[in-house]
Amino acid sequence: MRKIFFAVVLMAVIPCICHGAGYALFTYGIGGEIDESSYAIELGGIYLSNLHPTGGALSFGLGVGIGDTDENPPSTATAPSGTTFRNLRDYNDGNEQEVFLSLGAEMVPAIYAVVGIGYSSQDEVTVGVADDEMFEVDSETKHYVPWMVGVRYVREFFTVGVGYHARRGVTASIGIAF
Repeated sequence: MRKIFFAVVLMAVIPCICHGAGYALFTYGIGGEIDESSYAIELGGIYLSNLHPTGGALSFGLGVGIGDTDENPPSTATAPSGTTFRNLRDYNDGNEQEVFLSLGAEMVPAIYAVVGIGYSSQDEVTVGVADDEMFEVDSETKHYVPWMVGVRYVREFFTVGVGYHARRGVTASIGIAF
């Protein structure tokens, strides 16, 4: 909890010290590889930079997301060793969690091209049938490295964007810039 508090304070204070602006975004996504609804929150900063090719602004954000991928696997017992299974099926167990980093560059005043990369994980359970009873055959955590592209419009007190995320599909975001 202390780490989260420290990160939030850092994301809010650094833009003020560097004569920049901060932003907070809520993002909703649908489609993509998980093909279910997803939600994300991103905090970031916008800074004037001489690294920008035309002297514009760059943005940097950190976020967390969750994909509603829980398939409610049936309650099962662990199978006795040496059991032969039929009808094996994989279930997503719980929601997919993600942390990500986004970078943006101002293309024209107030319009930003944004790219991002993240890390997500999903628990998966394999269930099989033996003697007309369901058993858990295997359990593992899948790991992914999703990417994101998008466009954002940022004005003081308002930001909105659209994009595509490899795991979460088409995304729409709305938030505040301060």
